[in-house]
Order: sequence, then structure tokens, then C-alpha cells
Amino acid sequence: MPTLLRLILLSVAFAVATVAIGWWGVPLAAAVYGVISRQQRSSAIVAGIAGVLAWSELLLFDAVRGPIGVLAQTLGGVLNAKPIAVYVLTLAFPGLLALTASLLARQAASVPYFAPPEGP
Repeated sequence: MPTLLRLILLSVAFAVATVAIGWWGVPLAAAVYGVISRQQRSSAIVAGIAGVLAWSELLLFDAVRGPIGVLAQTLGGVLNAKPIAVYVLTLAFPGLLALTASLLARQAASVPYFAPPEGP
């Protein structure tokens, strides 16, 4: 499957998982993707980019529906940061979650299982 198609499908999966179960959906979906695509070297990077794209979609959807700029200003004031920092952190969070969850799941899936030694 081409990387661009994988990226689009994965970003939709992350967005749906986020809407369904909250931010926990990103690492769960990324872990599943990491296990499924453990043979592909770029799977964690694709998962990270897809996480950023997914939350960009959700952020745009919320921006169309409501005053998201007011929220960013208020939250930026609370955090003592500019509103753009709120957007950057909001998009960096799912990207890093997806990247690390995919890497950890891929690594865990590639560890060979060793049966415990049998008794005497």
C-alpha cells in the first residue's frame, strides 16, 4: 500500500479513535498499527505524522463550529504563552504519542517469545 494512502487512512483512524474514546485512542490505534506494520521501517514516522494530521482535522472542525481563537487566547494566558504555542502543543501531543506508541508496539511485537524451561 502506498505511503500516502496509509497516511490518510491512519489519520482518519486516529481522528475516529479520538472522537470515540478520547486522546487515549491515538496511542491505542498507533500501537495496533505498529504491530501490523512492524516490518516497515518508516511506520513510526508515518504514525506520528498521521497523529498530527488527525488532530489538525479535529482542530479545523472545531474552529469552524466555535470560537477556538478565544479558547487559545485564554489558555495561552493561563500557560503564560502565546496562542500559537497552544496550537503547536496541541498538534505535537498526538504526533509524539503516535510515534512512541508505534515504536514501542513494533519493538514489543518483534521480540521472540521464549518458553519457560520445563521442570526437572
